[in-house]
Amino acid sequence: MNRSVLLLLLPLAAAVAADPASQHAGMRDAATHDQLSRALRMAQQNDPIRALGKPAGKSDEDPAKRDTGRDLIKESTILCYKGSLTLLPKQAVLHLPDSLKGRLEVQPNAKVLTWADFHRANRGWIRTVEVSREQAMGQAEMPEEVVKTFQGSSSVVVATFKGGPISVLPYTAPEEASATPADPASTTNPAQP
Repeated sequence: MNRSVLLLLLPLAAAVAADPASQHAGMRDAATHDQLSRALRMAQQNDPIRALGKPAGKSDEDPAKRDTGRDLIKESTILCYKGSLTLLPKQAVLHLPDSLKGRLEVQPNAKVLTWADFHRANRGWIRTVEVSREQAMGQAEMPEEVVKTFQGSSSVVVATFKGGPISVLPYTAPEEASATPADPASTTNPAQP
C-alpha cells in the first residue's frame, strides 16, 4: 500500500477506534406516538419551572394576567427626553428645577430604557446623589451641605443606592426622652407657700 494512503487513513482509523458508539452500535426500536405523548404529559406535570410563581389551585393561569394589586406606573416617576424614557421609584427625584418639569411628561412612542442607559444618554441634565440605606429608609438625615448643593442645582437630582435609583423617605427624628414634658406633680409652684 502506498505510504501517503496510509497517512490519510490513520486519523480515520483512530477516530473510529475512539468512538464508543461505533463499538456498540446496536439497533433499537423507535419510540411510538403513545410513548412520546405519555412522556410529554409526565414532563409537563412535573415541571417545577412551569409551576413557579403560580398560586395554588390555579396551575394553568398565565402569570402575566395575574392581578397583584400593584400598578408599576403609579409607583414610579417617569423621566422622558428625546424619545426615550425610564422609570424611577417614587421619591427618588430629590430635586426638580422648574425649567425641567417637562421631563416628567411622557412623549408619544418613547422608547423605554434601563436607568443605566437613560442616565448615560442624559448626563448633562441628571445628577445623582448616593445615599445610604439608613437615609433611604428615613432613619438618618442627609448632610446639610449636600442638600444645599442640589437645591440650587439646575439639574434633576436622583437618589441612588449602589448606582441604582432608590426612594428616599423623609427623615423622622427618634423621640428623645428629655423632650417629654416633666411630671407636673414633681414641680412646685413658686406662688404657693
